[in-house]
Amino acid sequence: MDFGMFTDFHIRQNMTQAEAFEESFHQVEAAETLGMDAVWLAEHHFSPDRSVLASPLVIASAIAARTSRIRVGLAVQVLPLTNPLRIAEEAATVDHISKGRFNFGIGRSGLTKYYEGYNVPYAESRGRFLEALDIILKAWIKAQFSHEGAYFSFQNVTVVPKPLQQPYPPIRVALASPETFSLIGSMGHSVFVSANTPLPQLRERLELYAKARQAAGHSGSADIALRIPAYVAETAERARVEPEASTKHAIQYGAQELSGFAASQETAERLQRRASVSYDELLKQRLLFGTPEAIVDRLQEYQEELGISSVVLEMNYGGQIPYDRIITSMRLLTEKVVPKFK
Repeated sequence: MDFGMFTDFHIRQNMTQAEAFEESFHQVEAAETLGMDAVWLAEHHFSPDRSVLASPLVIASAIAARTSRIRVGLAVQVLPLTNPLRIAEEAATVDHISKGRFNFGIGRSGLTKYYEGYNVPYAESRGRFLEALDIILKAWIKAQFSHEGAYFSFQNVTVVPKPLQQPYPPIRVALASPETFSLIGSMGHSVFVSANTPLPQLRERLELYAKARQAAGHSGSADIALRIPAYVAETAERARVEPEASTKHAIQYGAQELSGFAASQETAERLQRRASVSYDELLKQRLLFGTPEAIVDRLQEYQEELGISSVVLEMNYGGQIPYDRIITSMRLLTEKVVPKFK
């Protein structure tokens, strides 16, 4: 199993933006030193109390220059907000700077806030996403190409550089709605899924993905990454208590700040409903908190139930956990959990 660390480049109360960048870069460097396989970068806009990570490709470039082994991925680049030719150029550039350690994670986001800020109608998000992806792939594969679509038009363009990884960096798509599972399955791309979706429902949706993938003739095993908050401690009590305040902060933020910008009524209700669920219930279903032994057991369950091949772990869910505790949690993970899956 591949172990990746997800980061938001959180900014906490009384922390400057410069301090937020510095602490997060240190955490990424620690992830490489401790042996994590990958670091995955979020994309946030217009969220001054949450994150300074508005430009994931810029941050990916900086991480690539600071590290030598760990893979650098996006989780995710919000494609409908971008000019796809520019993204094709910049992503290929990061692939070269990283010497082929770049993973291209993409999605639409379930929040309308970013779209409103960029003056892009969310109703166009699916069409813009699919057209942008088509353009990016053409830009990477073809020496020169033209494109006429609903949102973009290009004539005889040649994108330079081409990616170092051939034919292009690994692509991974974030999935949420049932129809998206089937659509992306038919395209054959690797995927992100979230532990926020109840396990039985997630299993059903992954079956749709697998069936569509097989029907389209894609061979080999599906590459499924589970994104989930994680915290590892020496005792069950510490694993429960130490991340509790930060977790509750994340849940309240979702209910109070994000639910009003949810792209669907289902998502808004889920964010609000989660705020009424007890912490102990969340620990059972949607949080990977525990001793190394408990974490191993839970991951084995996810492997058996969902067929996951990777995990994308939110090691500072809510962004309020002190830095030294995050590093201790990561060290326990890499020393006592990861070896069980290699």
